[in-house]
Amino acid sequence: MNKLATSIFAAFAIAVSGSFCTAFAQAGSGTPPDTPVLMVGDSMMRLLGVAMEKQCKKAGIQPAVSFSSLGSGLVRPNVFDWNAKIDELARAHSPKTVFVALGTNDRQTLEGGELGAIRYGAPEWEPEYARRVGAFMDRLIANGATRVVWLLLPDMKEAANQEHAQLVNRIVAAEAQAESRRDRVTLFDLGPVLSRKPGNFSQFVMSNTGAAVAVRDPDGVHLTSDGAKLCARAILKTFWNK
Repeated sequence: MNKLATSIFAAFAIAVSGSFCTAFAQAGSGTPPDTPVLMVGDSMMRLLGVAMEKQCKKAGIQPAVSFSSLGSGLVRPNVFDWNAKIDELARAHSPKTVFVALGTNDRQTLEGGELGAIRYGAPEWEPEYARRVGAFMDRLIANGATRVVWLLLPDMKEAANQEHAQLVNRIVAAEAQAESRRDRVTLFDLGPVLSRKPGNFSQFVMSNTGAAVAVRDPDGVHLTSDGAKLCARAILKTFWNK
């Protein structure tokens, strides 16, 4: 990662730090809901999407629908084409706010680009992945989204997964800062919600009553149902003050 991209991510990390991303409280303080709402992503969005649908319904933020594709990502469009899928979902739901959770499965060879297959870790991998992230953001905007909220990957249990999550988050932060996107693309950091000490993996957090709540699956990657509910409540509090 070059110094410029690292600096950009550092600035975004400050912006999204703090309990429930209070830096974005203005976006959720009395602003009318930007609806319809769409939640898309890989397996990290599976339980979270369900939790957000329920929270949105309870808060009167409607319509709100989710779609997740297990094992998917941006590295192998020949297996699952997210660009084609988002076009289909946009036609069906006309979303104004889109929440995105992608990247968990992308620690692998990039395929389907003009450069051919690019091995994970090769010098060409990062710029090509960044191009795909930026292109996906642009596609969401072109399909009518007035607000794109990209969920940064939470801390992971295994070192290799943690390093990958940090890489993806830096890339996403840098792409979100592009001049054509910065007014439409926002980041939301799940770290403060899911960890007792952001930057470190936590399988449990403490509830308001002092009870331990399991927020992460034993695989050290995915959310539990309770973890998804906590994230959903934090997201609605931040963006709709609900």
